[in-house]
Amino acid sequence: MTAAVYATAQDLLERDPSFVWTVAAQKDNPDTLDEVAMAAALRDATEEINSFLSRFTLPLAATPNTLNRLAISLAFYWLADRDSSVTDLVQKRYDDAISTLKDIQAGRRDLGLPKADKPAETQSGKAEVIAASRPAMRKDLGGVL
Repeated sequence: MTAAVYATAQDLLERDPSFVWTVAAQKDNPDTLDEVAMAAALRDATEEINSFLSRFTLPLAATPNTLNRLAISLAFYWLADRDSSVTDLVQKRYDDAISTLKDIQAGRRDLGLPKADKPAETQSGKAEVIAASRPAMRKDLGGVL
């Protein structure tokens, strides 16, 4: 499944242009931003965010402002990490973003998004056990055991 990114290169530039130029300028041409590195950092941020959003249907139809802000902090971290130039502030913002994502995952923070469909409960409880007609044999499993 391909998910849209939660922030863009333009979002990064609008948030902190001097930082972007510090961590994303091309080595051989410092007057040009490394768009490949920026796209990779944004993709890494999106994948990291998605790893905490399993209770939502992905990809999201719209990006809540909270996720945009978190994606920017995460992308800044991944850009700075390329050259081991993660400052205390960048590290703190990354840690705060991860903490917020953990809160979202645990349901302590609400994004106002619909949750992923869950299987309906049965009358006998949350899980339904289906009995096999005979125990599985090793040969039936293709030598998996």
